[in-house]
Amino acid sequence: MNARDYVKTQIDILPETAIDRIIEFISFQKYRLGLYDSDTDYLSSIPGMVESIKAAAAEPLEDGIFASEVDFNV
Repeated sequence: MNARDYVKTQIDILPETAIDRIIEFISFQKYRLGLYDSDTDYLSSIPGMVESIKAAAAEPLEDGIFASEVDFNV
């Protein structure tokens, strides 16, 4: 059995939550390899990303904080 067939077989036994993570990983690999036409195509391929971006865009600016206040070392 080659690696591709092995992965296909293993996917069938994983729970749905793991499948969502695999979809994200596949999307990232395709992005790294330059298989998307644009960043928009890449972000749209990630489950829930478009909804998340739209929800953030709908928030009033006064409810936000400055990037300098964010602790990115979490």
